[in-house]
Amino acid sequence: MKQARHTLKGSELFQEGLRIYVNRAEERFDLVQHEHDFIELTYVAEGSGYHYLGDRMLPASRGDLFALPVGSSHVFRPYSLEKNRRLVVYNVVFAEELMDEIAREAPELELDKLWRSLEEGPVEKGAARDSLLRLEPLFERMHEEHAAAGPGCGALLRSMLTQLIIEWARMLRAAALPEERPSSDFIGEAVAFVRERAAEPLTLRSVADNFRLSERHFQRLFKRHTGQTFHEFLQRQRIHAACELLRSTRHKLDTIAGMVGYRDLPSFARVFKRIEGCSPGRYRKTSSTFGAE
Repeated sequence: MKQARHTLKGSELFQEGLRIYVNRAEERFDLVQHEHDFIELTYVAEGSGYHYLGDRMLPASRGDLFALPVGSSHVFRPYSLEKNRRLVVYNVVFAEELMDEIAREAPELELDKLWRSLEEGPVEKGAARDSLLRLEPLFERMHEEHAAAGPGCGALLRSMLTQLIIEWARMLRAAALPEERPSSDFIGEAVAFVRERAAEPLTLRSVADNFRLSERHFQRLFKRHTGQTFHEFLQRQRIHAACELLRSTRHKLDTIAGMVGYRDLPSFARVFKRIEGCSPGRYRKTSSTFGAE
């Protein structure tokens, strides 16, 4: 006889007044394969392992996103019991009617058609690869918002869920029709690329080459997308990172300059003052919990 699987119920997870639940969990070998009466979007945040979907076993690593319809049977497993082989995922679960609502708000994405195809199977058709980790901050923000449960939490989670679903649908479409991807998709990836690697010695040429565009065309598209030139955007990302380090660490100024991508302190201080309106030392004195050096 086929063994009945455990069913997770949204009524046991959703807080009063919410139709969305978010957690961050480390997967273990003692977890059992289960089904649920809600939709789940699960994102691998750390490590790697396997995702068992029904009778299929799929590799799972950081940046993998899985969309699971109601009734999907699944479980994650890390590669091994070793402490350095962890598998950590974000789980965003929500009531089924929310998918219908979001589908009506963005009819051009044909979410209702896409979701029906997943329900008919195979479920792995809904897996997407976030290679540049663009969605990770969104999952982090949703987790923080759900945990804080401040005023307006439900509305804010709903808006972030809408963004998440639209981004997921776009990723699937881009993977299915790579030759039809608009240039805005490439620039969106380029922006995420620069944010992620701003401390590295990036140049306009190197990033344009990475996305197989000429410098001139890349610069034009980049400015149209961000409102800033590549150089302006890069400097702002570096200074934003420096501000965080100035507020939260005791690192010396020249150390921070090197950490965010500057070769010397004078260059760092000059750009910092132009963007923030004060010197790094003054910023630390007025913003840091540690005070001035």
